[in-house]
Amino acid sequence: MDSERPFREWPIEQLAEQALLHPGDRRVLEGLAKEAGLRPGVRAKSVEARILRMLDGIALPPRGAGVQELREMLATAAREIDRLRARLKDAEQAAGDPQRAAAAGEAIGDPGPHRRVYLTPNAPAWLVAEVRRAFRRRYHPDAQHEPARRGRAEEVFKRAEAVFEEIERRREG
Repeated sequence: MDSERPFREWPIEQLAEQALLHPGDRRVLEGLAKEAGLRPGVRAKSVEARILRMLDGIALPPRGAGVQELREMLATAAREIDRLRARLKDAEQAAGDPQRAAAAGEAIGDPGPHRRVYLTPNAPAWLVAEVRRAFRRRYHPDAQHEPARRGRAEEVFKRAEAVFEEIERRREG
C-alpha cells in the first residue's frame, strides 16, 4: 500500500485493464498514467498514451461557457446533492438496524474492501490473486531487515491479508 507508487508491481497489461475499468475516474487514470510513464519499453509508452487520451476525454466544463450552461450545470449539481443527502439520511436512519444498514450500504454503492487494495469490485479473480501476491512479496515481514520497517510491513501485511480474506468471503457468499 505504497502511496507513492501503488501500482508498481502490476504488469503493464493490468494497468491497461484498470484504466478501462475506470474510464471516468481522473485520480485513478492519472495514477495509472504516471506509473506507465515510469516504465521502460514501447508497450508501456503505448499504454501511457492511451490513458492520457482517456484523461483528455473526461468532460470538463468548457472555457467561456455561457451563463445558461453554467446555470444548468449548477442546477444538475444541486439535484444530485439533494439526492445524495436523501440517501445519506436513509442510511443514517438504517444505522440502528443492522440488516437495514447493510442494505443501505449496498444501495449507496459501498465499494467494499476492494478500493483499499486498489481494485474495483468487479476485478477478475486472477487480478485479485496477482495483487495479493504482490502485497505479500512487498510487505512480508521476513523480507524486511530493519526492525522499524519490519514492524510497519507487518502491520500493512496483516491489514492487506484481512482485506483479501474479506474479498474472498464476498466472492464465495
